[in-house]
Amino acid sequence: MPGALRAGDPLQVGPYRLVGRLGGGGMGQVFLGRSPGGRLVAVKLVRPELAGDPGFRRRFAAEVRAARAVGGFYTAQVVASDPGAERPWLATAYIPGPSLHEAVEEHGPLPGASVALLGSGLAEGLAAVHASGLVHRDLKPGNVILAADGPRIIDFGIARALESTVLTQTHTVLGSVGFMSPEQARGGEVGPTSDVFSLGCVLVFAATGRGPFGTGRLDALAYRVVHEGPELAGLPADLAGAVAPCLAKDPAARPSLEEVLASLSGLVPAAAERGAGRWLPEAVTEVIADRETLRVTTAEPPGAAAGGGAPAPEPAPAPGTDGAAPDRARVTVGNLSTGRLDVLCDGAVLGTIDAGASRTFHVSPGAHSLQARAGAHRSEARQLRARPGSSFRLAFDIPGGHVDTRPMRVTSVTFTGSRVRRWWRTTLVTTLSFTLLFGWLVAAATAEERAGLGAGESLLGIGGFLLAVAPPSLVLGLAYGLVGLLLPPRRLTLGRDGLLLRSGRGGREVSIGWAELDQVSVVGGGRGAVLVAWYGRPPGGARSRVRRFRLASVGVTGGRELGRLRAALRWFASDVYQGRPE
Repeated sequence: MPGALRAGDPLQVGPYRLVGRLGGGGMGQVFLGRSPGGRLVAVKLVRPELAGDPGFRRRFAAEVRAARAVGGFYTAQVVASDPGAERPWLATAYIPGPSLHEAVEEHGPLPGASVALLGSGLAEGLAAVHASGLVHRDLKPGNVILAADGPRIIDFGIARALESTVLTQTHTVLGSVGFMSPEQARGGEVGPTSDVFSLGCVLVFAATGRGPFGTGRLDALAYRVVHEGPELAGLPADLAGAVAPCLAKDPAARPSLEEVLASLSGLVPAAAERGAGRWLPEAVTEVIADRETLRVTTAEPPGAAAGGGAPAPEPAPAPGTDGAAPDRARVTVGNLSTGRLDVLCDGAVLGTIDAGASRTFHVSPGAHSLQARAGAHRSEARQLRARPGSSFRLAFDIPGGHVDTRPMRVTSVTFTGSRVRRWWRTTLVTTLSFTLLFGWLVAAATAEERAGLGAGESLLGIGGFLLAVAPPSLVLGLAYGLVGLLLPPRRLTLGRDGLLLRSGRGGREVSIGWAELDQVSVVGGGRGAVLVAWYGRPPGGARSRVRRFRLASVGVTGGRELGRLRAALRWFASDVYQGRPE
């Protein structure tokens, strides 16, 4: 949990007003900051003695530039930095959840299914880090944050900026000894396979509550890392089979991240629901919910709505509420579906929320059960422990789009393209393309022969040509269509931190944090609708960057899906979304 600021702590870093302490490390202190728009970030402020080292400043600037290019859903995005400040700093997206170290220390080891989901997310996050030319170098339980929709890796790549300075000044190796690779412990060359070793150590800790090389004096711990085998007692057999290869002493003998991901994905139960916030034990999930409440309360400027942005007028008090009384808790509920929802508190109706809208209610302190209702169907109950002045945010959706479908509480909304539609389109376009190509080739080859033919003979020749060319063209079209049918569909996911677009070809991901954007809008309608994202102007750049995503490719074509998308943008990206209210 964030601590209070202390005497001597700065009150402002760059554009961010500091509101609390998150922790510290070898590089400096980490603060909780708030942007002018009300979004929370983690601000890492470099120690004064490092700020006076020109070599460190150069390395820090280079590593931050590389870190800002890292995408992927499972990394905490770097949103701003200033290596040239009196004390260099960088800001990353704030993730409202405990670290893996904190969760295991307070609530015990995670169950096998949670560890498999944790490992698959970390493997994806490390792959995104490595794709940008970085190596984490300090992956440990304290650098893994547990969020409702999966883990996040923090402090990636930045360790390298500190490494040379630490080696020069103290003759020590940077990193957490119990989680570093043998080559790193020896002070040797460190590459991506070093992170694979650290990943194995982190998963052993998550499943057993201890590292694979025990505890004790640092020199003894480093000796065991380099010379002794890992202790895997207590690790479930299936997990041990996936984790043990990561802990090979020889870097060349370790599996790739793709192989690790494949091994761990096979251990994830089919019923696991990471996106719905059910991938962790209930005790840890409650901690995340409390952190989310704190995030909303801390980020909310005085007099502003809980969703951020400009102050909004309070709705008329619903039955059972008394307006904005200070002795009550504030509950903001979003309706991301295209139908009206009733909000129930302890079985009684608080009020109704129109499609795509949100509404704030006030409830008395104490334990409450909150639900959404559509027709005769209710969502699962969300248990609240309300305190005077506390705030909660909950969003509900009806994925099926029918009033007789059970509403679901969501922390992210996903839109998925149709494989059948892609198969049909690919088959049709490919068949026509090959038909035209073959036609042009045959026409060019037989031009002289057709020169002396009459009109009737020419038509007969064209008919015969089509009969000869159409079958092979159709076969090729069906083959290409089958490839498109087998590839995973394109997906667009909107969540608290930003949007994630996953392509069907190769699973390539584009991740954009809301804090990176100046504006996001939906332009057009029907099959021609486009999601347009405007980035901030880059340093020294002449114009802002713009990215466009064709929404038909992720199944957003009709009015219902466009309505859900706009509602999700208003809920998750209220600071930057500009669009129609419907």
